Amino acid sequence: MPRKGGSPPEGRTDEDRWEPAGREEPLQRSLDMALELEPSDDDDEDPEFIYGDIVHDTEAEEPIALVVVNIPGLETDEWEFKDGETLADKTPKYPDDDEVIVVTPLDVLEEHMPMWDDRDSAIPLDELIEDEIPFAPFPSLQLIRVEDSHLRD
Repeated sequence: MPRKGGSPPEGRTDEDRWEPAGREEPLQRSLDMALELEPSDDDDEDPEFIYGDIVHDTEAEEPIALVVVNIPGLETDEWEFKDGETLADKTPKYPDDDEVIVVTPLDVLEEHMPMWDDRDSAIPLDELIEDEIPFAPFPSLQLIRVEDSHLRD
């Protein structure tokens, strides 16, 4: 009978290494191979947020429609405000490595940029500042998508 480790004690020839029935390779090798072959869900999934998605702030008492206008590729601990604090400092209940999502209220965006939903790419932050369009950064986990972007298939 094989021992706990799966291999016979040294010098014993009447015991073989344990392998699952019907398998030619040891169990650990089979598990490693199965993990390598497992399809990655990340490759097939749409991103959680893209330009044009309509979202709500999950912490707002009366949520308003917000439009995702930019996804800068920063984590909340990398987005710094003028006062020196980071978005992570201001939203401590969310992970420091959560993705920053920049939004503006739908009615404000429609007032400043009526054709926003004809665009096929995000509005650069410099353009938002230059055009004096109010915006706010949020941790992605604080937002929930309520309507898909015009860019989603």
